[in-house]
Amino acid sequence: MAKKARRKKQSVLTQSQLEGTRQQDRVTAEKITVETHAPEPTTKATVNFEQEYHHVLGDLKRIGIFAAVMFAALVLLNLLLR
Repeated sequence: MAKKARRKKQSVLTQSQLEGTRQQDRVTAEKITVETHAPEPTTKATVNFEQEYHHVLGDLKRIGIFAAVMFAALVLLNLLLR
């Protein structure tokens, strides 16, 4: 079981203290100014995939040749074992 956490007792503010904090909040709120800036549009960098992935093309060719050889071997085995 989880240990129970003790809560700190909340202090009770008097009406005058509450009014004082409200006055401070109003003053603070008046001092804050919000400046919004539109985000700058980002430009997409063009990528030359042929240069970036030149090694992948060689791998795909090798896999294709291997798959064709294995398929041909299956066809030959099927014809021979019948």
